[in-house]
Amino acid sequence: MDIEESKETSERRNKKDTDQIQTFNKPIVIEQKILIGETDIEARIREAAYYIALKRPTFEELCWSLAEKIQKKYNSKPSIEDIKRVAENIHNSSKTYDELCWLNAEIDMSAKK
Repeated sequence: MDIEESKETSERRNKKDTDQIQTFNKPIVIEQKILIGETDIEARIREAAYYIALKRPTFEELCWSLAEKIQKKYNSKPSIEDIKRVAENIHNSSKTYDELCWLNAEIDMSAKK
């Protein structure tokens, strides 16, 4: 690589960096209407999920907790067997840790209504 090619490559890199900086400084335009109530609820769920994650429960504990909440919501007196079956289904459902935190928080919020 001679000096001219190196200079040209350097100039291209500088231009690319400048273009990226300019895209970061552009204002974000939201084209879809956002309802105040929806974002407020989502923010509360996100905050509750954050606090659940701070406690650092295991994946299995999150599955069990979610299964208990689901069973209590739809079945007044769930048995341990029912909770265990639902917890296994949740565990095998390919949900992520964050999704389980979110779902636990979402059910907690719906119970408070």
